[in-house]
Amino acid sequence: MTNIVARRINDLRKSRGLSVNKLATMSGVPYSTVNSILREKSKSPTLATLICIATALNMTILEFLDVPEIVAFSFDDDEDSFEEDLEDENFSP
Repeated sequence: MTNIVARRINDLRKSRGLSVNKLATMSGVPYSTVNSILREKSKSPTLATLICIATALNMTILEFLDVPEIVAFSFDDDEDSFEEDLEDENFSP
């Protein structure tokens, strides 16, 4: 999912002629956060962050997420990664 979101933001940003810095400024999201998302270093950007970015791109979060790659995404396919994330966070049931 991380790469899909990063690709979506990059495609939208480039189609609007925005630099990463300009998108960060317009969204109110720190440059380092936007850059981490785009470089796929941020594994789980928050919904609030994605809403800010979508708003800066003049979109609702629903419009932002309404692309075939995201709609068709299954977290079941990413289950191993999710379990690793849980282990990394030291979650205990």
